[in-house]
Amino acid sequence: MEPELPDSELIYAKTTSGEEAMLQRTRVVQRNLRMVLILVDGNATVAELCDKTGNAQLTQSALVELEADGFIERRVDEDSVWKNGRRLAQRIRSKAGQPASEFSLFGKKTAAPSAPPSLPDADADADADIDDTTRLVPGSENNSERFSNGARSFLPISQPSPSISPPSSPPTDSLTGPESRTVFLSKEEATPEVPAVWPASSVAPAPTFLARVKSLLGGPTEDGGAGDGPDLKPLRRRRIHLTWPLVALLGVLTMSVLLVLITLLFPYSRYLPEVEDALAQSSGQKASVEDMSVTFYPLPGLLLANVRFGDAMAGEQIHVAELRLRPELDTLFSTKIVFREMELRDIELTARAIASLSRMFEAAARESAGASVQRVTISRAKVSFAGLGFAELNGELALSADGLLQSVALRSADRSMKVEAKPAADQLAVTAEGVAWRPSPKSLYRFDSFAFKGKVDGPVFVIEEMDLRIFSGRVSGAVILRSDGPPAMAGEIAFERIRAQGFGAALGVGDQFEGDLAGDLRFSAMARTWPAILQAVHAEGNFTIARGSLGGIDLPEAVRRASGTPATLGGATRFEQLSGAIRLTPERYRFSRLVLQAGTMQSTGQLEVSSDLQLRGRMDVQMRGRADATVPVAISGTLKTPQLESR
Repeated sequence: MEPELPDSELIYAKTTSGEEAMLQRTRVVQRNLRMVLILVDGNATVAELCDKTGNAQLTQSALVELEADGFIERRVDEDSVWKNGRRLAQRIRSKAGQPASEFSLFGKKTAAPSAPPSLPDADADADADIDDTTRLVPGSENNSERFSNGARSFLPISQPSPSISPPSSPPTDSLTGPESRTVFLSKEEATPEVPAVWPASSVAPAPTFLARVKSLLGGPTEDGGAGDGPDLKPLRRRRIHLTWPLVALLGVLTMSVLLVLITLLFPYSRYLPEVEDALAQSSGQKASVEDMSVTFYPLPGLLLANVRFGDAMAGEQIHVAELRLRPELDTLFSTKIVFREMELRDIELTARAIASLSRMFEAAARESAGASVQRVTISRAKVSFAGLGFAELNGELALSADGLLQSVALRSADRSMKVEAKPAADQLAVTAEGVAWRPSPKSLYRFDSFAFKGKVDGPVFVIEEMDLRIFSGRVSGAVILRSDGPPAMAGEIAFERIRAQGFGAALGVGDQFEGDLAGDLRFSAMARTWPAILQAVHAEGNFTIARGSLGGIDLPEAVRRASGTPATLGGATRFEQLSGAIRLTPERYRFSRLVLQAGTMQSTGQLEVSSDLQLRGRMDVQMRGRADATVPVAISGTLKTPQLESR
């Protein structure tokens, strides 16, 4: 609701607070309010103040605000009482049609003739309409509270004595007579009503566009003001009512954030010596830690970086890139800390490393140990023997009820292979299985399946049983790997239903031979490094190829031409069976005692393939039903383009 504007005939005077505000510029800061406060002198009316400022609306709003703040107050004169009485009579005249109150006790109850308030003699008519024996006096706030709690009060006063009202007193100052009465009015009735329409001269003109821009920019306006413009009511901001659940939630969140910050910023490095001593005491081996921190992903715990156990000079050191520990919170301040889970990441597990782990868990299982572990997981591990093995394996260590290491179970990320190692006395039993497994991601050959069992005894790894499914066939046998000197291996294998085309390509002799290959092979090799050991293999054995062909070697066509000049004939020799002996060396592959059965043709001979794929050999071809059926055929050229010469 808009505040009621003051009457133009009112006179305002400064209060004590207003006088102090004149001296203290910080109490009244707005420029328009301070200007109007300076002009209030206790003599000028509201209309005169409006004329001085030239802006009636601004002056009246400032007066209302200054009065509300207690800086000015209305000045009441004797003449103003009569003026208020005249305005009250004018209101009574406007309501002449209404019956007089039946509770009135003063004077004659004659209806006052109505007259428009705009008549010039309205004040005189109002004085005549009021009863001669009745006096209207505005009641103060104290009187309002005294009589009926501020409601309208009428109090009959007895006839005044001559001493109180002497005859010489002017009739305008007091009313005498036997029927003299005094009426107390409430403050609301004594205050004149504000006219609904102000004169056009008192209405402030609409601000121009330039004035509005200056007001927004905070510059002076056209009327000399500071650009404050009309006083706007401040926006009431909606207050947030905090309930106890909300306060509790905010408290928990705040404490959680503080704990996280303290945990992340805590200087853990100063406690590394104590941690290394605790690890050494629990594992029974020398321990070193490069860095320590707290991690929250994927699970909260303690993270140790570049942890090393054991003696590097003795070759029994275990290196763990990351060691994650998840302790039981209720055991942190006890004499023995229990870790719910320990994760070993980026670790190489050799036979010696697994043996060292077994001894470490034996030491941790003692009563005097300062820590124990319930579960141990491994990620991105490598299981190897003398540099040979499998990488990128994940799994866990199986522990017994008393905390001893029972086995290490690992598997590849695609679950195509799994390896299990069990320590037993001074040996390590190893088993491995795989399905659709490649030795490396870029390998051209894939094992349909494989399985082997063996034991690691120091520098010797004996594969007792081996079963490989490759090239659509099966390979079985036993292999011994040694690492006490230069890498060496020896073994014996048997193969059956091997696709000769794929096997020849794997050996490097080409893929022009077809058929189902079977036989046995005894081999051995020694090299400086394991990757070069396949090029140093010496092997010998027997083989048989059923239902195949020799691509590029056409023996029947060579017999038919009977040419003494070597020629490339192309074609192939299909056969029911080809058998013979094989001997493999790093320099050549030698096939001897060859016997070829192809219908009415039978051939015997030998053939050599050098490391640069050069051919050299001879086949004696015999045709059944002919006396001179045996024809020698010399074979030369390269494996890709053989040349035949019949003699």
